[in-house]
Amino acid sequence: MFNFVQPFKLLWFWGIISIVLIPLNSLAQIPNNQQIKGTTGGNNNSGDCGYIANQPNHILNLSQQVYSLNIVVEASQGKPSLLVLGPSDGDRFCILGDSTPNKYPKMGGVWAAGKYLIYVGDAQGNQNPFTLKITSQ
Repeated sequence: MFNFVQPFKLLWFWGIISIVLIPLNSLAQIPNNQQIKGTTGGNNNSGDCGYIANQPNHILNLSQQVYSLNIVVEASQGKPSLLVLGPSDGDRFCILGDSTPNKYPKMGGVWAAGKYLIYVGDAQGNQNPFTLKITSQ
Protein backbone atom coordinates (compact mmCIF):
# COMPACT_ATOMS: atom_id res chain seq x y z
CA MET A 1 0.00 0.00 0.00
CA PHE A 2 1.36 3.48 -0.93
CA ASN A 3 2.12 5.85 1.93
CA PHE A 4 0.58 9.27 1.10
CA VAL A 5 2.18 10.96 4.10
CA GLN A 6 5.79 10.50 2.98
CA PRO A 7 5.57 12.67 -0.20
CA PHE A 8 3.85 15.43 1.80
CA LYS A 9 6.55 15.32 4.48
CA LEU A 10 9.19 15.77 1.79
CA LEU A 11 7.23 18.60 0.18
CA TRP A 12 6.76 20.25 3.58
CA PHE A 13 10.52 19.95 4.31
CA TRP A 14 11.54 21.57 0.99
CA GLY A 15 8.86 24.23 1.42
CA ILE A 16 10.36 25.22 4.77
CA ILE A 17 13.90 25.21 3.36
CA SER A 18 12.89 27.43 0.44
CA ILE A 19 11.06 29.83 2.75
CA VAL A 20 14.17 30.12 4.90
CA LEU A 21 16.82 30.18 2.16
CA ILE A 22 15.29 32.53 -0.37
CA PRO A 23 15.00 35.50 1.96
CA LEU A 24 18.47 34.96 3.40
CA ASN A 25 20.02 35.03 -0.05
CA SER A 26 18.18 38.16 -1.17
CA LEU A 27 17.96 40.21 2.01
CA ALA A 28 19.85 43.23 0.74
CA GLN A 29 22.19 44.52 -1.86
CA ILE A 30 25.28 44.43 0.30
CA PRO A 31 27.95 46.88 -0.80
CA ASN A 32 31.12 45.32 -2.08
CA ASN A 33 34.08 45.43 0.23
CA GLN A 34 35.40 48.96 -0.13
CA GLN A 35 38.49 50.89 0.87
CA ILE A 36 38.33 54.66 0.87
CA LYS A 37 41.47 56.69 1.47
CA GLY A 38 41.52 60.23 2.75
CA THR A 39 42.67 62.61 5.45
CA THR A 40 41.30 62.69 8.99
CA GLY A 41 40.05 65.79 10.72
CA GLY A 42 38.83 69.12 9.49
CA ASN A 43 37.81 72.56 10.69
CA ASN A 44 34.48 71.64 12.31
CA ASN A 45 34.40 70.69 15.97
CA SER A 46 31.72 67.99 16.18
CA GLY A 47 31.51 68.39 19.94
CA ASP A 48 32.16 64.85 21.14
CA CYS A 49 33.66 63.15 18.10
CA GLY A 50 36.65 65.33 17.31
CA TYR A 51 37.19 67.62 14.37
CA ILE A 52 35.57 66.68 11.07
CA ALA A 53 35.48 68.00 7.51
CA ASN A 54 32.65 70.11 6.05
CA GLN A 55 31.52 67.21 3.87
CA PRO A 56 31.32 63.50 4.75
CA ASN A 57 34.28 61.36 3.76
CA HIS A 58 31.86 58.77 2.40
CA ILE A 59 28.13 58.36 1.84
CA LEU A 60 26.71 54.87 2.21
CA ASN A 61 23.27 54.17 0.69
CA LEU A 62 21.64 50.88 1.66
CA SER A 63 18.53 49.92 -0.28
CA GLN A 64 17.63 47.24 2.27
CA GLN A 65 18.66 46.16 5.74
CA VAL A 66 22.13 44.57 5.89
CA TYR A 67 22.71 41.94 8.54
CA SER A 68 26.50 42.06 8.79
CA LEU A 69 28.31 45.23 7.85
CA ASN A 70 31.50 46.51 9.43
CA ILE A 71 33.26 49.85 9.12
CA VAL A 72 36.76 50.45 10.47
CA VAL A 73 39.07 53.45 10.22
CA GLU A 74 42.76 52.61 10.03
CA ALA A 75 45.20 55.44 10.66
CA SER A 76 48.83 55.14 11.69
CA GLN A 77 48.94 58.58 13.35
CA GLY A 78 46.74 60.74 15.55
CA LYS A 79 43.52 59.81 17.34
CA PRO A 80 41.01 59.07 14.58
CA SER A 81 37.27 59.12 15.19
CA LEU A 82 34.33 57.70 13.28
CA LEU A 83 31.10 59.70 13.13
CA VAL A 84 28.12 58.08 11.40
CA LEU A 85 24.93 60.07 10.84
CA GLY A 86 21.75 58.31 9.72
CA PRO A 87 19.76 56.67 8.47
CA SER A 88 17.06 58.68 10.30
CA ASP A 89 17.27 62.29 11.40
CA GLY A 90 18.84 62.38 14.83
CA ASP A 91 20.66 59.05 14.44
CA ARG A 92 24.25 59.75 15.45
CA PHE A 93 26.99 57.28 16.29
CA CYS A 94 30.44 58.37 17.47
CA ILE A 95 33.33 55.96 17.94
CA LEU A 96 36.62 57.33 19.22
CA GLY A 97 39.93 55.74 18.34
CA ASP A 98 43.13 55.60 20.32
CA SER A 99 46.75 56.35 19.54
CA THR A 100 47.58 52.78 20.63
CA PRO A 101 48.43 50.62 17.60
CA ASN A 102 45.48 48.64 16.23
CA LYS A 103 42.94 50.47 18.43
CA TYR A 104 40.96 51.77 15.48
CA PRO A 105 37.42 53.12 15.63
CA LYS A 106 35.03 50.55 14.21
CA MET A 107 31.32 49.96 14.01
CA GLY A 108 29.56 46.81 12.95
CA GLY A 109 26.40 44.79 13.10
CA VAL A 110 22.96 45.11 11.55
CA TRP A 111 22.40 48.26 9.51
CA ALA A 112 18.93 49.52 8.57
CA ALA A 113 18.13 50.63 5.05
CA GLY A 114 18.86 54.27 4.34
CA LYS A 115 21.51 56.89 3.79
CA TYR A 116 24.53 57.16 6.11
CA LEU A 117 26.96 60.08 6.21
CA ILE A 118 30.38 58.88 7.35
CA TYR A 119 32.92 61.32 8.74
CA VAL A 120 36.48 60.41 9.71
CA GLY A 121 37.63 62.92 12.27
CA ASP A 122 40.52 63.42 14.63
CA ALA A 123 40.15 64.05 18.36
CA GLN A 124 42.86 66.74 18.32
CA GLY A 125 42.07 68.31 14.96
CA ASN A 126 45.13 66.89 13.23
CA GLN A 127 45.07 65.78 9.64
CA ASN A 128 46.54 62.36 8.94
CA PRO A 129 46.09 59.78 6.19
CA PHE A 130 43.48 57.09 6.81
CA THR A 131 41.86 54.10 5.12
CA LEU A 132 38.15 53.53 5.69
CA LYS A 133 37.29 49.86 5.23
CA ILE A 134 33.70 48.77 4.66
CA THR A 135 33.20 45.01 4.67
CA SER A 136 30.29 42.62 4.75
CA GLN A 137 30.22 38.97 5.68
